[in-house]
Amino acid sequence: MGMTMTNMHHLGSLQGQGRVLRSKGMKPRAMGYFYKEIVQAILLYGSETWVVSDSHLKQFRSFHSRVGRHLTGRHIRQLKDGSWFVPPTVDILENAGLQTIDEYIRRRRQTVRSFTRHRPLYEACRRSTALATNTNKAVWWQLEV
Repeated sequence: MGMTMTNMHHLGSLQGQGRVLRSKGMKPRAMGYFYKEIVQAILLYGSETWVVSDSHLKQFRSFHSRVGRHLTGRHIRQLKDGSWFVPPTVDILENAGLQTIDEYIRRRRQTVRSFTRHRPLYEACRRSTALATNTNKAVWWQLEV
């Protein structure tokens, strides 16, 4: 997919930053801004050219929702009657000032597409044919934006 262990290592080193931000009384939207500018830059580095499988997209969505719950303090929890309270993801993302992870990936792809669209390499890629061994493999220039 393109997501490397380096990306995950850098994310792990940022975990303490969230504690610092919360201890300083930062509001969820301010922490959301930090997440978008720092964490997503690492998490989605190179995603413009990834072909993201459904299972990977599900993992990204889950992580993104967990971040939103963490930023807003609205966690999934078991109620006294044994049922579970699951705060709506739409509300959590809005409270943290976030869009869906799908939207952030789309924006990154659109940025690269805008840059490459009128370059000779892009047209050469679009006119190319797949090798016999890769006929079913998706490539970045065929991805939806």
